[in-house]
Amino acid sequence: MAKDLIEPVIPSRAVLEAFINRHQYLLELERKAEEEQTRLLNSKCSPKLLEQRGLALGGLGVSNISVGLGGKSLIELNRPSAYHTSPLLPPHTFRSGDPVRIDVHVSITSSSTKSKGKKKENGDDENAVEGVVYKVSQEKVVVAVDEKKEIDLPERLRLLKLANSVTFDRMDKTLLRLKRLILPEDGSPTPNTHYFPLINSLLGIQRPTWVDDIPQPIKLDDDENVTKTGVQWYDDKLNDSQKEAIEFCLKAENIACIHGPPGTGKTHTLIELIFQFLSRPASSSTSQPPRILVTTPSNLALDNLLLRLHTLAQLPPYSSLLPPGSILRLGHPTRVHRDLVRETLDYRAANGEEGELLKDVGSELQGHLSDLGKKRGEKGSVKGKERGKKWDEVRELRKEYRQREGKVVTSVLSRAQVVLATCHSAGSRQLNNMLFDVAFVDEATQAIEAVCWVPILKAKKLVLAGDPQQLPPTIMSKDDKSLKPVEGLAEELNGVDIKARTILKPPKTLETTLFERLESLYGEGIKRVLQIQYRMNEHIASFPSDTLYSSALISDSSVSKRTLLELPSVLENNSSEEAKDVLEPVVVFFDTSGCEFYERTEGDSDGTSSTTKDKGNSNLGEGSKSNENEAVVVAKWAKKLIELGVNPAEIGIVTPYQAQVSLISSMLHEEYPEMTIGSVDGLQGQEREAIILSLVRSSPTGEVGFLGEYRRLNVAMTRAKRQLCVVGDSSTVGKGSKYLKKWMDWLENEADVRWAGDEAV
Repeated sequence: MAKDLIEPVIPSRAVLEAFINRHQYLLELERKAEEEQTRLLNSKCSPKLLEQRGLALGGLGVSNISVGLGGKSLIELNRPSAYHTSPLLPPHTFRSGDPVRIDVHVSITSSSTKSKGKKKENGDDENAVEGVVYKVSQEKVVVAVDEKKEIDLPERLRLLKLANSVTFDRMDKTLLRLKRLILPEDGSPTPNTHYFPLINSLLGIQRPTWVDDIPQPIKLDDDENVTKTGVQWYDDKLNDSQKEAIEFCLKAENIACIHGPPGTGKTHTLIELIFQFLSRPASSSTSQPPRILVTTPSNLALDNLLLRLHTLAQLPPYSSLLPPGSILRLGHPTRVHRDLVRETLDYRAANGEEGELLKDVGSELQGHLSDLGKKRGEKGSVKGKERGKKWDEVRELRKEYRQREGKVVTSVLSRAQVVLATCHSAGSRQLNNMLFDVAFVDEATQAIEAVCWVPILKAKKLVLAGDPQQLPPTIMSKDDKSLKPVEGLAEELNGVDIKARTILKPPKTLETTLFERLESLYGEGIKRVLQIQYRMNEHIASFPSDTLYSSALISDSSVSKRTLLELPSVLENNSSEEAKDVLEPVVVFFDTSGCEFYERTEGDSDGTSSTTKDKGNSNLGEGSKSNENEAVVVAKWAKKLIELGVNPAEIGIVTPYQAQVSLISSMLHEEYPEMTIGSVDGLQGQEREAIILSLVRSSPTGEVGFLGEYRRLNVAMTRAKRQLCVVGDSSTVGKGSKYLKKWMDWLENEADVRWAGDEAV
């Protein structure tokens, strides 16, 4: 099974130390970059600009204060009808887990904070409250606050996004723990070695191993789906590459990777693998199924996995492997379907049998907070010394609440067979000292390596899944070119054939993910690749397959020939000449070369979205890019699709620049609110029947900036199922890189090429 693995050079203590030190140094650079960006934005950007960028929400009010897990105060913020005509929040970037500050509302017309509240030396409102976004809906943002001081908020508030230092603190602690484990100081006690084979394999100290035969299920049914290797497939629609990947992971003793190109059913494969693990004993010394930790770098990806697990767990034979109460979701999901709320730790702790222990203290705490939340002059409001006494009682009640809650959480966790958490929240106090038999990290190629070590240090076996050819982790700090060679490394490699053998190397950038590093360390034998894609027409899939996936991406017959003409919503109109002209082409290219559709630089932000930085455009004030003529072409094509029967919800408009997103949105969103118009990052993991891609860049200098990142373009073009429409300047874009030149040539030869000038009139 593992014969094709490269045998790495075993790293010395100096190499291991340099590897961890380099990670710590890069993390510190990233922390400082994020803090500096936040500081610059808050000090140099007007309130209006912060709101336009989605980094602040103004004109908010407190609609409720309640008690959450950990005895925290949950402050519910909404848009009061006294100040707003609509209760819906404007576009913003606030997500569950984001650190935020609630302070006094600032007029968007002012360039600096103007408030009646007292100010600290740094200009912050003295009564400002910092917390973490607990939950987000269309009309409300709930912030979890654990304040020792009194919470005394004004009537009109502003919510401001802060730098996320908590995540960096957790990664720092994780790396320090790893360092103590692999580089113990003289005289220190010998650590528990249950996960050392995994750690050693990840660091190149010990080669990963696979067993010859897959462990037999705890109960093996006499079923025709049982293969020679003893696998009974729960999903009979799995293809051969998916089955091979699952068997590869089941045989792995410590580490295995699944490479899932776009549309190949990676999540589908992981769900089957989880149930295959659950049907087998955790080890040869027990008959009990394994405890599994499932993690992703984002809440959205995690909730997708939760939804699939929850749905299948209601059906036989899955229900026998995951009975009620055995799936548990940690953290606070951004958007949780009402059927999934019961799977969260918050709900179980509050509503399970053990939750009765919390209700009386929680009710008393809730009553106190309600009184304290009332405005001055309102009936039941608390004033003066009584207010201080009330806050003292709240602090004591919170202490008792946490003590009782700890017992409840321990009880709930003990019954969970599969625990889901983001990579970061896998390090939360609820999972302290817990050990899992298997840990999954999905979307591992979007996570920096340090955050992956948080769940790794809680597991004996690891499965990584992702696609190195799609979105990399978002990094704000600049690449450091001053990497010094590791002391003694040259001597260690003296006489070693580097092409045949590798060694652990300190990373040059945080963009180098654990998934990619393992492939570099051990070769392609560390992974199995999913090969059949079920999303795109084969013509759309052909370019990424040939350029990024060694022509191995095969389109399933169910999708290979489909076009927009076969959609049920357009069948009535598909016989007209216009329908055939618009809906039949699979790849359309509106080439703006020679049309003088030049890009324009906005003066309001960086050249991307508010969450993704363009390294060529990242400085504050350098400006985001837009292209009004391109936006007109995009809007006209979208309207043509809709007039011919394509559902607006099945159309996605994608562009790398936030200014272009805003421009196109102003043309279409009011009439078609269900249409997706956004950045490439926002569509990761999603798909639409038709994708319209606006490239924006068009200038005599031929600079392409953000378009130079081929992996983001790969994501953009592989979201389309039946039609991909590209609008851009081939003469500008083709100068950006060899990859872009090859793509422009392919579009000229393989797409239905149209002159953009006809559409922009």
